[in-house]
Amino acid sequence: MDSVKDSHSSESEVQQGTPTRTDSPDVDINSVLHLLISRSGVQQKIHIKDVNKTEKLIEKIISTGPDSLQVIADFDATLSCYHSAGKKCETSYGVIQNSRLTPEDVKVRGAELFKTYHPIEIDSSISAEEKALKMVEWYERKHDNYVTSSKKLKSADITEMVKEAHLNLRDGCGKVLDKLQSANIPTLVFSAGSGNVVEEVLRMQKKLHPNTKVISNFMEFDDETTELARFRKPVVHPGNKNEAALHGDNAKYFEELKNRNNVILLGDTIGDTNMASGVSNPDAILKIGYLNFNFELQLESFKDAFDIVLVDDQTVYFVDALLDLVLKPSL
Repeated sequence: MDSVKDSHSSESEVQQGTPTRTDSPDVDINSVLHLLISRSGVQQKIHIKDVNKTEKLIEKIISTGPDSLQVIADFDATLSCYHSAGKKCETSYGVIQNSRLTPEDVKVRGAELFKTYHPIEIDSSISAEEKALKMVEWYERKHDNYVTSSKKLKSADITEMVKEAHLNLRDGCGKVLDKLQSANIPTLVFSAGSGNVVEEVLRMQKKLHPNTKVISNFMEFDDETTELARFRKPVVHPGNKNEAALHGDNAKYFEELKNRNNVILLGDTIGDTNMASGVSNPDAILKIGYLNFNFELQLESFKDAFDIVLVDDQTVYFVDALLDLVLKPSL
């Protein structure tokens, strides 16, 4: 879920050190999992609840090769860093909210909406159905806040915002995206953030490849004035990052990939594990979770939800090592 990782979050989260390992995975030194852990250098960051299950998923993905694989990834604090240079990175929506190009009245109203709806988003006592309705309400009001402003954003503003933002891709992310492109492995970036910012970040890094599709919240600009006219519907929010968000041109995405039954899924919230729910006839779905803050509080629930949990790891080195074996099993 992208919106949890908002620029309003406490900077103290960045100051946490990675917790001392107390459950180092019991991995056979002759296994492919051990090889991946060694090659990626994540020994002190990786947590795995069910080693046998995880090894079988990895072996299946490697043995069936790149033609059976697709990748589904969240963007904010998953493909992008959670922190960099000792400072918490901005989210894709945060890039717009915090920019000098965004009118002050929009910023004030956006902060007010955050104070109203963020507590609902993180309240575990609220049912998923009720929360989803509130998230749609929040996102629609947030989008209206920009559309109804007396000073409209222009399409060129997005480029300037990204240039000035504190938002970086995780170490190795560009290399991974290049490998996925070279192998023609479909890559879905499924984000409840700003699709315009996500695409601009990738475009600036020359990583918005033909194999990559971004499903997110997109601003649409007037052809003549280049001013913001509307947000594309439907809203993609933290509660519907699954097949429920696939409408219009996106509706057939997973259907067209029905022969790609293996998935590497990357996310940083438990809700992100639902991103593969639209996959046709899934065989092996390896879920890799990035735990960025509240380590001790969230670790057990993350281990229940993800096959692999990487704690305070600002890289995609594990994924890179795995792709090397998928593409060249003899390595």
